[in-house]
Amino acid sequence: MPTNNQKLILEQLLQSHHVVVTTHINPDGDALGASLGLVHWLHSQGVQASVLLPNSPSANLMWMPGAESARVWNPSDRGLLETADTIVVLDLNSIARLGDLGTAVAETDAVVVNIDHHTKPEDFASLAWIDTDACSTCFMIAMLLVGHFGPAALSGEAAQCLYAGIMTDTGSFRFPRTTANVFHMAGELVGRGADPVKAYDQVMNQGSIGRTMLLGKTLSTMQVLAGGRLCVMSVSKADMVEFECSREDVDGFVQQTLTLKGVEMGILVVELDAEVKISFRSKGTTYVHELAARYGGGGHQYAAGARVSGKTLREVCQDISSVASASLEPS
Repeated sequence: MPTNNQKLILEQLLQSHHVVVTTHINPDGDALGASLGLVHWLHSQGVQASVLLPNSPSANLMWMPGAESARVWNPSDRGLLETADTIVVLDLNSIARLGDLGTAVAETDAVVVNIDHHTKPEDFASLAWIDTDACSTCFMIAMLLVGHFGPAALSGEAAQCLYAGIMTDTGSFRFPRTTANVFHMAGELVGRGADPVKAYDQVMNQGSIGRTMLLGKTLSTMQVLAGGRLCVMSVSKADMVEFECSREDVDGFVQQTLTLKGVEMGILVVELDAEVKISFRSKGTTYVHELAARYGGGGHQYAAGARVSGKTLREVCQDISSVASASLEPS
């Protein structure tokens, strides 16, 4: 099994000539923030480093310092991977979540480092640090760097990226695992130059009128099941076309399911071009990661996801409603 020794990871990074940092398909705030934050620090140490993403992030994340320099993978980037002596894979527990980029990474001779906080990590890295109790990968990167070198190790740009990732993955500091240490680290990052007002405004307050109208349509699909403990919503491709929205516009919709009194589990089902995406959320003593695993997905105890092919939106909604309701019945 790979080592969890943070010191070895830092030694590997600092002795590298070229580091490529990457993360999962459809990078969220934590994934992009961790990637950019780590690369800002590597640059400050004189290490050549690049961010290489499987696909483009959402537009509301591109304000992060350095985001414009991140490259999106295509086969011509094999040369970039071949020149790397270290490849850091962040915020994922399976190299398959890199898509085609994962195949290319596996074929290189580089030392692969994995830093992640998801459950059930696969053994694909030479060095790994996995902390399933961490609120976010950005928090882990901040702890790694601040813990070993002090807050002064982080530039304002790095601090801003890491703060944004912590903010998004904690639901603006309201999800489980938002501990006193998380608030302390957020304070350290603000002290180094992170702007919490800008982070929230750029991530959360940039929606279009179409997105707001799509949210209204989605709320009208709400079904409350399992004696009030389960809430299911859905978004069709036709809905997204009607309101000129994309997949990124539905990010965060699933949280609306948990705003209802008595609801312990919320599910959002979204129809995409070739598959159906399922997002799971829960609270209290109700967990969703095992439910997501039944559909080939995964994630955290309180937040997980899966994708299903070969079924219609209606079929997936009916199936997941039945399975989730049964999971909430007393054993």
